[in-house]
Amino acid sequence: MAARLDRALQKANISSAKAAGWLEVSEHDVQFWRRGITVPPFAAFNRIAKALDIDPHWLCTGQAQHAHQPN
Repeated sequence: MAARLDRALQKANISSAKAAGWLEVSEHDVQFWRRGITVPPFAAFNRIAKALDIDPHWLCTGQAQHAHQPN
């Protein structure tokens, strides 16, 4: 999950600080998610996926359920 989140944020050119702002969490939290140290809460998965226009199922599992996923 961490690699997919990191890749999606990089592709969208969104920093950990910016993501933290719109997710209303600390930048530290987002950095930990991106490194795989911790996992975002379920609500954050949905907000991340919606903001990045990616499939939350893909973000969680790496398996495509819809066509919205970064290459």
